[in-house]
Amino acid sequence: MTTTVALTRGGNIIMDSSKLHSAWDLVDGVLVINLDTSKERMDKFLKDNAGTLPLDKVHRLSAVLGRNLPSYGKEPWFTERTAERASYWGGAGGCSLSHAKAIATAKENGWRNVLIMEDDVITGNHPDALAMLEYALTNLKGEYMLYLGYSRPTPYGCSVQKAGEHALWQVEGVLSTFAYLVPESMYDRLLELMPTEENIWEWMSIHRAIDTFYKDTAASIPGVKVYAIQPDLVVHIDGVSDVSGSAITYTDKYDNTLKPHSYATPAGILHVLGTPFRRLKVKLNAIRTHRRALNGGLPGFRKRRK
Repeated sequence: MTTTVALTRGGNIIMDSSKLHSAWDLVDGVLVINLDTSKERMDKFLKDNAGTLPLDKVHRLSAVLGRNLPSYGKEPWFTERTAERASYWGGAGGCSLSHAKAIATAKENGWRNVLIMEDDVITGNHPDALAMLEYALTNLKGEYMLYLGYSRPTPYGCSVQKAGEHALWQVEGVLSTFAYLVPESMYDRLLELMPTEENIWEWMSIHRAIDTFYKDTAASIPGVKVYAIQPDLVVHIDGVSDVSGSAITYTDKYDNTLKPHSYATPAGILHVLGTPFRRLKVKLNAIRTHRRALNGGLPGFRKRRK
């Protein structure tokens, strides 16, 4: 169990951490990505997770606002073609840089691992889910990523360990960034491929967003394994996306995610056989979108057919 710690902010006690699961002893640091203009979301995060996260290990990470970058809105990446979607690209670019900043911060702090979270999530306290987290942090070795929750589409995978209704799954890449753990063995591997302020828009023209980068690129690095705890230990809550600026109802669209599809089924076997072709398609699409963006700017919103 973790040591009881009283945290104060502005003289007020915001946490009296008593007896959290021993799994949290194995997490070196928790970074919560939060915009400077959204301090109220950080306050809500601390309140919502006070009884389930070791808040003495939680650190707020000032998010990058992509729309404030000097290169935002400038050619060759922003043109008439980009139009009103420029704001989205700015949000997605800032989000991608923020996740890169989180990994760089963990490396600078010398942490053995880091749990990266977005500021609109709630952590559960189910003992079986926490047992799976403890099992993973005790037994997983080498280069891997561990998701404490994910969004649809549901990935394929195989169960590694079970505890009651919860299980640790080894999966293909998943489309999610709201709660995932990265060990120090992955810091340099990821940072070599992640964007900087100097190349962010070109990087976006290839990878489109940080979640697609993790799903399509990071997960396909030779030797890297991806794991997920399911059902989710951490879930998204409804709210307004900092990337798109639009309201998202996660409970209807994303939550109650299904456990991974099994490889040990006819559909799973076909899926595995098709993996090289899907990866080739991703690479070809990246080349195509990069060339189009370089010649005409990042794409705008698609026009709906009447």
